[in-house]
Amino acid sequence: MIDVADRVSEASEGEHVSVDAMIGAVGKRAFGPLLLVFSLIALSPVGAIPGATILLGALIILVAGQVLLGRQTPWIPGRLLRIEVASERARRAIGRIKPWLARVDRIIRPRWPALLEGPSRRVVALICVVLAMLMYPLALVPGGAAVPALAIAILSLGISAFDGLLLAVGLAISGASFALAGYFLL
Repeated sequence: MIDVADRVSEASEGEHVSVDAMIGAVGKRAFGPLLLVFSLIALSPVGAIPGATILLGALIILVAGQVLLGRQTPWIPGRLLRIEVASERARRAIGRIKPWLARVDRIIRPRWPALLEGPSRRVVALICVVLAMLMYPLALVPGGAAVPALAIAILSLGISAFDGLLLAVGLAISGASFALAGYFLL
């Protein structure tokens, strides 16, 4: 995962970095890394910028929805690809998460393959869509969108690394997100 963060950081040259540059850095066929990048940005201080959670939630829905539809490569509308963030802010956010990613790189590995068989990729995509939708109302609660963003990050890591144990942890955090949403929204 450090290599993904490094590629996104390298794409952040100049004053601003676009969504297109971030996707290009991650790779055109990488649904899992795209979900991971968008969810990590939502977890970072950038996610606290008014409106950022809404944009990131929309990007997560767009990417995960394409997995549900069976697409092989992600499609992002040109208008969203042109959205830019200050490069310095993006690099600082990536710098803050890199120590965590280094720890994650040490613990993820292929295991518990039974959780990754059959329709698991689409089921995880559906859960990510629902979690991203929860980010909208939970954005009104300070730090509320962080729980679904964390669940999406862990689920995307589990799918990307073929780590069923990590996928199970992500599903547990997803349950906590649903409980949090139920508490604040009902």
